[in-house]
Amino acid sequence: MTNGQTHIRVLNPSGSSEVSAIPNAPRLKDLNGKKIGILRNRVPVGQVFYPYLDKALKNRMPNAEFRTWEMSVLADADARAAKLREVAENSDAVIVAMGMSGGSTTRTAPDAIKIEKSGKPVAFIVTKCFKSNARFLARSEGLEDLAIAPLILDYVPPAEEIESLGIAEKVADEVARALTAWSPEPPEIPAIKENSLTFSDKDIFMAQEEMERFFLNHGWSDGLPLVPPTEEAVARMLEGSSLPREHVIARFPPSGVNATIEKVAVNAAMAGCLPQHMPVILAAVEAIVDPLFDLIGVQCTSGQVAPFFVVSGKKLIAQLNINDSFCAVGPGWKANATIGRALKLIMMNLGQTWPGINDMKAFGSPFRYYSVIGENEAAYSGAWEPLRIAEGFSDSQPTISVMPAMSWQPDLVLPTPPSVDRIVSHISLQAKAKYDRYALNCIYNNLVLISPTAFDAIRREGISRKQLQEKLYERIQLPGTEVFDGREAVGFSRLPAWVLERHQKDPDAPVPLLLNPGSLKICVSGGPGPDMIAYMGTWGYGPSHFVTKPIHVPQNWQTILAKYGGWESPTIR
Repeated sequence: MTNGQTHIRVLNPSGSSEVSAIPNAPRLKDLNGKKIGILRNRVPVGQVFYPYLDKALKNRMPNAEFRTWEMSVLADADARAAKLREVAENSDAVIVAMGMSGGSTTRTAPDAIKIEKSGKPVAFIVTKCFKSNARFLARSEGLEDLAIAPLILDYVPPAEEIESLGIAEKVADEVARALTAWSPEPPEIPAIKENSLTFSDKDIFMAQEEMERFFLNHGWSDGLPLVPPTEEAVARMLEGSSLPREHVIARFPPSGVNATIEKVAVNAAMAGCLPQHMPVILAAVEAIVDPLFDLIGVQCTSGQVAPFFVVSGKKLIAQLNINDSFCAVGPGWKANATIGRALKLIMMNLGQTWPGINDMKAFGSPFRYYSVIGENEAAYSGAWEPLRIAEGFSDSQPTISVMPAMSWQPDLVLPTPPSVDRIVSHISLQAKAKYDRYALNCIYNNLVLISPTAFDAIRREGISRKQLQEKLYERIQLPGTEVFDGREAVGFSRLPAWVLERHQKDPDAPVPLLLNPGSLKICVSGGPGPDMIAYMGTWGYGPSHFVTKPIHVPQNWQTILAKYGGWESPTIR
């Protein structure tokens, strides 16, 4: 305390980027006689809007020469790069269309960014509410900003409203401005580059309140009270890792900032974690930054998706008091709650994602707060191998798995005790209700949680994990006319060829809502009692998969457990 003031010095939870700054392309003086490329993605609403846009552009720029290219969202990296070179080399300026959701903006904006970085001015067409997402992505790739030609609405309306509101004409005006008279604007949330900050007030409570207010104003808070990430608190967290604090785990999506061990520890301290939680947090970060998980898509989509984590490893679960029994999905356990919260803060502060700026979920998800459970390995009673072995790891290697959870539906299986067929019937009903009708999440990995009591029924009938997966694969099917009726073509192209061929011959033929039996993951968790199951549907866009990573504890593990133990929650198993 100095001069009657109490001071708190804390570390910045946000990361830094090594991306070199690149100036935006110079704008054209005018568009007369210029070659204007139009690069379009194949979104369904685009087929309604594009004809109106083409007409409006030609009316607005009658002396320009237009040429149109299309880019599939499924184009591989080489094909995409070649198409972007072709567009840039044959155009004086480029219109990229369009972003009309969090996902489509995130997938399409990089094309606009690459063309702009090549030296050709770009106008990126996007619905109004996704402007900030596109601009953020440009800054994360080194541009100062991105020229946006927004629709006046947050969505693409029906054809009659496109005409009556003059939407295409207004977009054409914005395109002309973006290519000729645009200049960069500052970001919505200014970056704070200082690695440490000091907050002062008359007492510790008020000083901490100043810190929390500042953190909230700068997008560093999840809205709940934070533990001040002082140097001492962060140093304590770092005891849980054998890696140096400056070690970079990855460039964290979508910001591209360096996810260092220190920055992970800062966010873990803010969440209220203990040093012994660090190995789990670090393994979870490795899992979500794995390209197979598609974190940039999970972070920025309009879909209501959130990472859901499962820890497998009986000994580690006991050492950390991770809840695998009653109320496993929460609340009441420090390890589950704070590890899950730390991962959300890491996604916000290293990914630099904020609701309404680039985290564009319409509703959000409670799993963004509490999303870590333990596998109840004791419930298997030796009948099944634990999840970590099913995912290819040794019995002695603890793991953490993550899936992009879109929804979940618990269900009680009656009568008691149920047969396996009855359990399969309940799970398949939930799966049919929870699959993503638009993008077909059946292509990826869905998850079934089974309570210990429900698993006893499976064990009594001698059904293996593989056999249960096969039974569910056969039952989780719908008539092709229902699956294919007016759905998103991007999902169909990922289905097995035999499914598409059979559907062409027989539209009513059943379509599996799982890619194969093994794509459905199964885990026992929770407490005994009623025969409960829960089906967790995944996110259909992506591609975003179920990813499992090993958890490595430091050599001084027993010392850390002894030093920082005593945080056990009471429970009856």
